[in-house]
Amino acid sequence: LLVVRLQYRQQRLGYLSVFRPAINIETLWARQIDWDEPRQLRPQQSFAAWLELKSDQSQEWVLTDLQLAQALGKHFAMALHQSGLYQQVHSLNINLEKDLQERKQAELRICALNTELEQRVLQRTAELQHTNAELLRQISEREHTLRELQQVKESLKRLSRQNELILNSAGEGIYGLNLQGETTFVNPAAARMLGREVKDLLEQGMHPILNHSKPDGTPYRWEDSPIFAMLQTGTVHHVTNDLFWRQDGSCFPVEYVSTPIREQGKIVGAVVVFKDITDRQLMEQMKDEFVSVVSHELRIPLTSIRSALGMLVQGRFDGEPDKRQRAVEIAFSNTNRLVQLINDILDLERLKFGKTVMRKRACNMTDLIQQSVDAMRAMAEKTEVTLEANVIPVQVWVDPDRIIQTLTNLLSNAIKFSPSGTTVSVIVEDLSALQASTSNSVRIAVQDQGQGIPEDKLEAIFDRFEQLDASNAGHQGGTGLGLAICRSIVQQHDGQIWVESKIGQGSTFYFTLPLYQQ
Repeated sequence: LLVVRLQYRQQRLGYLSVFRPAINIETLWARQIDWDEPRQLRPQQSFAAWLELKSDQSQEWVLTDLQLAQALGKHFAMALHQSGLYQQVHSLNINLEKDLQERKQAELRICALNTELEQRVLQRTAELQHTNAELLRQISEREHTLRELQQVKESLKRLSRQNELILNSAGEGIYGLNLQGETTFVNPAAARMLGREVKDLLEQGMHPILNHSKPDGTPYRWEDSPIFAMLQTGTVHHVTNDLFWRQDGSCFPVEYVSTPIREQGKIVGAVVVFKDITDRQLMEQMKDEFVSVVSHELRIPLTSIRSALGMLVQGRFDGEPDKRQRAVEIAFSNTNRLVQLINDILDLERLKFGKTVMRKRACNMTDLIQQSVDAMRAMAEKTEVTLEANVIPVQVWVDPDRIIQTLTNLLSNAIKFSPSGTTVSVIVEDLSALQASTSNSVRIAVQDQGQGIPEDKLEAIFDRFEQLDASNAGHQGGTGLGLAICRSIVQQHDGQIWVESKIGQGSTFYFTLPLYQQ
């Protein structure tokens, strides 16, 4: 028996047993039993061979036998190795086929998943597109809404600014109240009329500030005021004459309208608009005085006319031609005075309200003065008053008829109030020719040597119906409107008129007119 180790590349694969007969028997080796091979050593014989070897009955091995056994061992090792490799390759092939099948199944599954994924992607894409379109629509709507809100905001801002400008520029006082009577807004005109600052009036009770007392000083309760009643009833109140109080304790007459502020039909406050009617009341007072004076001035000549005519009608002067003639002269003189008074009143009112058109043109001042002096010369000669004119050749831009009217009025007054034997002078001076003068005017002076005017009357005589000596003026046919008319005419020529006088030394009336500019 020979045992050979089977090894391939340092890898031990097993052992090979080689048996041979004891004497000249062909050596066979143990392997899988083949019953058709008579020379094959049976396993029982292998054991017998081993027993023979143990009893030193076996044949000795020679070198060729060992070389053959080694060669066989190498071949067997290689065969076993190749068999192992074959088994591994076979196993690998099986595993590979299995892997390939699994991979194919995986690919099928992946393909199915891909198809499902594609369908889901398409579905999801469609949903996202729909969602995106919906979002774009919503975004567009929101952008449109935002633009509209921005436009509304800008409109409200402009409206607020416009309301603020309107409130700030309004000449009437305007303030708002809540139901408790506290201010919510005040415009500058209201604060100015009340002598206060706007910030000092906000969120304050207005009634205790401006309407706390009656004209006689007795308290005026908030609950008794028309504004409180308006907040309770919602009825607009128009008060034509009331008093508001300033911060300094003074009061002034006002007219106001209080209007409720409603929100969803409910009263939430009020707006009060008021204006100072001091000037209006003054104008009404002046109108009343004017009517009273005009009535008086008209009554005087009418009374004289009625009295003279009454006596004539009653025949009291029958047989007395001188008295009858005197009565007729009185009626005629007062009739002329009445006509002049009416004309002067109408003329003054037309000038005051700008209803008289000034037809201005370039005129020679010398010509205007000469015409005025000629018109008054008969009156001067009647009273033995001398008229003088000291003029220079200057051109003025005036309405000639109105300037002649002014000059004749001033000359008439100067003649009426000048003693016999005195002189009335007209003097013209070019103010632009004076040294260092910037004026483009001419100054006309009408100077008399009469009794003079008291200093406290120098301004008042230009008012309507103001006369120094009413009895003398009436005797001379004066109406008290001449100087007022002169002032209106001069002012409409952008000029000034004034008087300088000393008692016992006469008076000088000055007025200026614009020079004609080439």
